[in-house]
Order: sequence, then structure tokens, then C-alpha cells
Amino acid sequence: MSQEMLRSRRLAAFGFCLTVSVSLLWGANHTFDGIYTGKRSLTKGTAGPNCAAEEGVSITVHGKTLSFTNSALQNFGIGFYPHPDGSFHQTYTDEGGDAVNISGRVFGEVIEADVTNPPCECHWYLKKQ
Repeated sequence: MSQEMLRSRRLAAFGFCLTVSVSLLWGANHTFDGIYTGKRSLTKGTAGPNCAAEEGVSITVHGKTLSFTNSALQNFGIGFYPHPDGSFHQTYTDEGGDAVNISGRVFGEVIEADVTNPPCECHWYLKKQ
């Protein structure tokens, strides 16, 4: 076999491996996509108009975006950058400087997270639909 043909085959094999690797990485970025529904329960703070004791929550994960819906917000989107093991920590700060911290994990068909949104802290338990 000529050196030219051998080189061409090596390049083709390398290109195939690179394509498969990129495809696997792209798929891994979207493994958590879906709609998750459940409840958020107050863990710290006083139940009232600013802190619901418990309420329904819906989250849609699509790529690097998490959209959140509850009684006060509809499709409120923030960045979503989970680690390969499903753990994540996101912070959203609005123009006024108020921050919301979300720290949790996606495992199987479930998202569990602790959310701090002063003066409230709550826990999410959501299942994929």
C-alpha cells in the first residue's frame, strides 16, 4: 500500500473519530432537556405574600436554558450549565441587585434543588414529564 493511500486512510479514520466525539459531546449537553413539574416547599422564611408555603413549579430545560414557571413568574429563563453528574449551581442577579441562587442536581428523571430568594429559601422536587 502506498504512503499516500495510508495517509488518506489515517486522515479519514481521524475525521470519523472526531465526528463521533463531537456528536457525543453535543448529545451530552442536552441529556437533561425536558419539562419537569412538582412543588417547591418553604424551608426558611415566613409563609406569606412574599414566600409561599408550598406551590406548584414547572421547569423546562432546553440546552443551556432553564425556564421557570410558578404563581408569580411565567417562563422566566436563566442560564443552565449542569456538570456531567447532573449537579448545578446557578445565580441570577436582576438589575436592582437582587439575587436568586439555585443549587441542585438532576438525577434520572428528577430535579432536586435548594433555592435562595431572600427572604425565602425553598426546596424543589420535580419529576420529568
